[in-house]
Amino acid sequence: MNVGVDLIAVKKFKKIKRSDYGHWERVFSPPEWEYAFGDKSSAEHLAGMFAAKEAAMKATGAVGAKNYRKFEITHFKNGAPKINLSKAKISISHNQVMAVAVVLVS
Repeated sequence: MNVGVDLIAVKKFKKIKRSDYGHWERVFSPPEWEYAFGDKSSAEHLAGMFAAKEAAMKATGAVGAKNYRKFEITHFKNGAPKINLSKAKISISHNQVMAVAVVLVS
């Protein structure tokens, strides 16, 4: 079993607007972008998904900027996050200051 964890400051995502997608499309998929801007907590959602992608790269050894889109974060109907990796578990937590994510890959 491999584990990856990442912690990031939400303030790094505070100034991002929905119209900035062209600058972020190498990191976030269109569904991730829409999810993040689905309510007023977009910076928290973006930070959480970014942390999850970083954690996934650490857990799989696929570290590198070109790999962000390799990992897509979606959500179950109850709001719990899921990741497009087989045999992987993910947890994301965030508030107005910090976001953290853990990915376990078996």
